[in-house]
Amino acid sequence: MGITDTEFKNALSQFASGVTVVTYESAGTMGGLTVSSFCSLSLDPPLVLFNLAKKTASYDILNKADSYAVNILQSAQEDVSNQFANPKTNKHEFIESYGFTKGETGSPLLKNCMATLDCKIETIHAGGDHSIIVGRVVSATSNDDLRPLLYFKRKYYHI
Repeated sequence: MGITDTEFKNALSQFASGVTVVTYESAGTMGGLTVSSFCSLSLDPPLVLFNLAKKTASYDILNKADSYAVNILQSAQEDVSNQFANPKTNKHEFIESYGFTKGETGSPLLKNCMATLDCKIETIHAGGDHSIIVGRVVSATSNDDLRPLLYFKRKYYHI
């Protein structure tokens, strides 16, 4: 007995999640991608993870990188999520025009996010057609006054 891709995707779409953008810098070029498969892993040491499809344009870069940042988007950043999800967007130019600061690791931290996590890559595990990228959080910021951007049933929602 098997499950179809459509059945699997439909079942997973029932799980509401926050929206994040993972950003990085490699050889002087900044990049990033929208990620909904993000979660915390450990408090001691502080570890987080996200899953990266092997067919993603950023796959080879992130597999060779030593750091990345997780930018947890707030409700007014739906356009930011869409820009990083669009393969036609020049991510470096978008990051520069949107605004950022550099984290301790050198990864770009997007402005106006609910939270940012600057991470050193701890380990990368195989996971089917994805890799599981575990990062050790070296610094974090948060803004309790902002509301989250949520993703549910393939649409954005706001609280």
